[in-house]
Amino acid sequence: MHEIGLVDDIIYAIRAKLKASREGSKIKKVNILIGELEHVTPEHFEFHFRERAKGTSLEEAELCFKKTNAMFRCKDCNHEFSPEQGMTGCPACRSKVSDVIAGAGISIESVEF
Repeated sequence: MHEIGLVDDIIYAIRAKLKASREGSKIKKVNILIGELEHVTPEHFEFHFRERAKGTSLEEAELCFKKTNAMFRCKDCNHEFSPEQGMTGCPACRSKVSDVIAGAGISIESVEF
């Protein structure tokens, strides 16, 4: 159930933005980025968000989701590539060792008050 931890982290971050904002106390919309490598669908995330936000100022916030594509960087030659390009390793040098540089995790893109 790692989704609940992810939802709690996002709710905490939204509340921090609300506290730091001078826009008001009502959040209208939250734009959320979900990495391609995350095993969470927007529907599943929203279900858990709604459960955790009941009775709070976030209860009526609209959630909008955008998928971020995965990208990797080869540790040997620093070439950047997509999962499709690197099915058998780095397309430039064939190394099997790379870092994920995009497309992992869930984050807030923006909050509208």
